[in-house]
Amino acid sequence: MPRFEPSLTEATSKLPTILVEAATGQRTLDHDRLSPQTQLLIQLVQMLLQAGITASDIIESLQNDQPDADQKMDEMLRAHMASLDLARARVLCLTSDPENEVMWGTYADSHAGCALGFTHIPELSTPLQEARQVQYTEQAPVVGSGIDFLLYGDTSELRARTHQAICYTKKVPWSYEKEWRVVTWRWEERDSDVGHYKFYPKELVSVTFGARASADGISQIRRLLGANYPHVTLFRIVQKGEHLQRIKDDA
Repeated sequence: MPRFEPSLTEATSKLPTILVEAATGQRTLDHDRLSPQTQLLIQLVQMLLQAGITASDIIESLQNDQPDADQKMDEMLRAHMASLDLARARVLCLTSDPENEVMWGTYADSHAGCALGFTHIPELSTPLQEARQVQYTEQAPVVGSGIDFLLYGDTSELRARTHQAICYTKKVPWSYEKEWRVVTWRWEERDSDVGHYKFYPKELVSVTFGARASADGISQIRRLLGANYPHVTLFRIVQKGEHLQRIKDDA
């Protein structure tokens, strides 16, 4: 799950001082974005200062350490994701590396299949406009500052970064995939965990045959492409020493 830096636990301990500094003009905050709770707290601090209560006493009275704040946030995020009914999530996974040997071995019938290359067509608002590059990290991704969360609340920007972190982050060992994803939810598709969707012919721009693709399979695909996708460029994977290489197929 994503995290805050500084953490919520750290931010909670710093918040009283920040509120006093904001109330006395020592710290500049974006007042238009402050949450209603934060605005009320700053007004309260100003009233207490006007009543003669010292800043140090106000800070002490507002201290409310939350050592398990980050754990609770993690639990809330997990509960939120569970509530989204992930069986209705639809994830289109792509790679920017057509020559990756492990990918061919894993996802293309041990090099006997083929890979389809797609492009985005802006004027048709095709799904690939929503493709996002997967980030690879061993650390939980940082989506924002715990202090900003306490001051400004659950903003749309924070939700967007959290969604990005959850849906587009993987561990470093997967980085060889060079993955891009398109993620959406299809609430109406309740009878299957997999969706099959049509695409515009012009979205398909290439087909790459694996190094072990059979002559019969290649012939069938050629006939299909000739009848429906004559614009598609054909490639094939060949072994060059210890590496795979994609070359244009002019046969």
